[in-house]
Amino acid sequence: MKHAWGPLTESLDVPRDLDLGNRARALKQLKVRLAAHSQMVSMIREVLPEREEGLLTGSRQGPLLAARKQRVGESGGTHTVT
Repeated sequence: MKHAWGPLTESLDVPRDLDLGNRARALKQLKVRLAAHSQMVSMIREVLPEREEGLLTGSRQGPLLAARKQRVGESGGTHTVT
C-alpha cells in the first residue's frame, strides 16, 4: 500500500496495513458503518455531476473520505456545501 497520510487522515485511526486496493476491506478496516458510507455517497450524488461523483466515490481514497465523514458526523459537525 502506498501511504495515505495527510489532512484526510488526521485524527483517524488508520491501520498500518490499510488496503486501499480493496474497498470493502478498507471500509471494514476503518470501521466505517454501511449507513455512514451510503449517506456520504448520497450527499455527493446530490451535489456533483455524475462523472465527478463517480471519480470521487470510486477513488482509492474513497474509504478515507467515508471514515472522515463518519468522524465529523459523530462529533456533531455539519456538512455544508458552499
